[in-house]
Amino acid sequence: MTTATIFRSKGHTVGFEVSGHALAGEEGNDIVCSAISALSQTALMGIVELLRLECAYEVAYGNIYCMLGSGVTGQEEEKAEIIFDTMALGLRSIAENYKENLKVIEKEV
Repeated sequence: MTTATIFRSKGHTVGFEVSGHALAGEEGNDIVCSAISALSQTALMGIVELLRLECAYEVAYGNIYCMLGSGVTGQEEEKAEIIFDTMALGLRSIAENYKENLKVIEKEV
């Protein structure tokens, strides 16, 4: 199962981590894993390459992590939150249809 953790701080989304494997099909043919990867990697690219925000991130086999840095301004955080929350909407939609493959949780940090 894949777990998507949405990190929240004082009511704002500040990062995420996606870990594990959906196990909805054979490796390379798992549409659930592909959808999760597409959403999370696109969100990460939006934060790093489009907005160019200070953040800690890691992409490794079975794991994608992104957390905004402490130097991010309020306006930058608002832009990032739109990206994070859009990703979370997509992940929750997948989780509704594939409950045994994806779990989305929120964690206060």
